[in-house]
Amino acid sequence: MPDKSLKQSDQPLPPTDSVQSGINGAVAGLLGFNLLLLAVITLLILFTAIPTLATDPPTTAVPANLSHIETAPPGITRLANSVTPSPQPSGTPLPTSTVTVVATRISTRTPTPTASATSMTTATTEPILPEPSVIGRSVLGYPLEIYQFGSGPTQRLIVAGIHGGYEANTTQLAWALIKHLSQYPELIPGEVTLYILPVLNPDGLTFSKDADGRANANGVDLNRNWDADWQADWPLDGCWQLSPVTAGNYPGSEPETQALMAFIQSHELDALISYHSAALGIFPGGKPVDPAALHLAGQVAKVSNYPYPPLDTGCTYTGQLIDWAARQGIAALDIELSTHDTIDWQISLDILDAFLTWQSP
Repeated sequence: MPDKSLKQSDQPLPPTDSVQSGINGAVAGLLGFNLLLLAVITLLILFTAIPTLATDPPTTAVPANLSHIETAPPGITRLANSVTPSPQPSGTPLPTSTVTVVATRISTRTPTPTASATSMTTATTEPILPEPSVIGRSVLGYPLEIYQFGSGPTQRLIVAGIHGGYEANTTQLAWALIKHLSQYPELIPGEVTLYILPVLNPDGLTFSKDADGRANANGVDLNRNWDADWQADWPLDGCWQLSPVTAGNYPGSEPETQALMAFIQSHELDALISYHSAALGIFPGGKPVDPAALHLAGQVAKVSNYPYPPLDTGCTYTGQLIDWAARQGIAALDIELSTHDTIDWQISLDILDAFLTWQSP
């Protein structure tokens, strides 16, 4: 039988130092290659992401905050319905207007998307708002707050939300202007004081965002409640009639009307804008039309494409804020936004500038 034992020379030799060094070098090389590969992949990912980061602007959004009012309080007995809001008259027509009337016509301007207003404050940088003054309370006890910008001798006022939730975009616009002016107070000329009332009808705002949100908690249309050609009943032909409203028991019967009336009478205002929606145009106040309001309307019309003269639906307008203001010597306008959903941000900024720099003839 052959000898199964191995000779000394047949035994495996232990690795020498040079062999061990070669193995260690190979392992190190492999690790280095893996690290290099990982670095290359990381760089590729970064270079792919950088163009997107460089070209995508920060998101901007128009403030949708409707102040501290979020839910409808108890105590309103009016019933909401499913009527879809449509353009309805809310302003004073020019007596001499010869414009062909189409009640359903809207502005041909393409509304500026509210989320793309590049000059707005970004959502991550909220400006510090001035402390508001409370001028009164609504039927349900909500505060009526006015914000002041500037301190010049020329005093002007912007009113929004007179028709509550039915024209909620006017309140949204007012809040956008408040935030914008808080961010850029230098936009107010040194000789001007601007007051903004973001919502005159908080009861309607909290009650409904459709036709049932137009009136206050007493069912009164606040733009029919002023002591200027007030009528308890008015012809409905050509007028807004999507839900039952009244003009109040008498002129100035409502606490919201009384509060704003007292504020206006205690200040020396020379101009006023009351925002509405939707689509009927620019309405100067006064019967007959106040010459100063007519001049202001012309200046506003130059920087917007809202219908002017305004569209005439055949409605008889009674008890309006702007007609009462005209009797106080104030150049007053109703301005209707193009829809019930947009705030026409760029147009609104141009109108703001024209309003602040306007000089009475």
